[in-house]
Amino acid sequence: MRSFAAALAAVLLLAALPASGQTPGGAAPTYSDRPPGEIPNAEAIDRRFWAPGLDEGYVPQGITLAPDGAVLVSGYRSTDPKVGGGPARIWAVDPATGAVRGTFDLPEGFAHAGGIAMGAGGRLWVADTRLLGRFDLARALAAGGTATAERTWVLAEPLRGSFLSRHGGRLWIGGWNPNGEGRMFALDEATVETAGTLDERHVQRSFAIPSRAQGAGFDRAGALWITRSSSRIGELLKLDPADGRVLATYQTAIGIEDLGFDAEGRLWSVSEAGSRRWLGWAAFYPLLFRLDPDRLR
Repeated sequence: MRSFAAALAAVLLLAALPASGQTPGGAAPTYSDRPPGEIPNAEAIDRRFWAPGLDEGYVPQGITLAPDGAVLVSGYRSTDPKVGGGPARIWAVDPATGAVRGTFDLPEGFAHAGGIAMGAGGRLWVADTRLLGRFDLARALAAGGTATAERTWVLAEPLRGSFLSRHGGRLWIGGWNPNGEGRMFALDEATVETAGTLDERHVQRSFAIPSRAQGAGFDRAGALWITRSSSRIGELLKLDPADGRVLATYQTAIGIEDLGFDAEGRLWSVSEAGSRRWLGWAAFYPLLFRLDPDRLR
């Protein structure tokens, strides 16, 4: 009886711990025995899982939520700090356990897959630096292997597909700039469907965003959130979607990439800090995580 009571107490104690105090779920990388480091606003995080594909050399990038609630993660394979691209893959991750439900590879031409966004009819949009693609998600996951895009579009200057979101019938394409302001472009989906190469002629709205932006997503109230990161910084920024004005800034994990909101209004993101490519960074946090925006300070 005493052993049962002790075990029950241990379980209840573990459940009461914040996610930052628990061992992450999912498959831990075998190339390092370092535990995840401490990060700002850790108290806002309620779920943490090891990012998928770490042992195989993938660098996590894009995030969006599938219709069935799975967290979709994109990444490219590279272990060389000088090589910023490689074969790209999509994983469907169970939001409760971190287990991988399914996966498929992206076709040649997608070498970074920095942004992904769930569209209507179960279609997944994928943004690469100079390429935009649309995939049938269910078909791609069921088949496995390398998926075939339903359609692709070339992104011409000034558009740069570093990351991607979808909101209000528009695709929001963002560009990363390490040396100055980036830019966000909103394109009506109906316009995209009738276009070939996408350029500034197809843009309905555009505004400047802070440097080193890595991802974007819209919350239930319609506010635009972006991430900023490098080997030394990690930030979540809340923006006015009308003009890009920064409304709030919160510190978080360095290396933070794309983001997406689930049906509960929680924010999911992933950090590339501690992937094989960026194993030399001071911080180690190659995790997929969920946080409550209302608890950010």
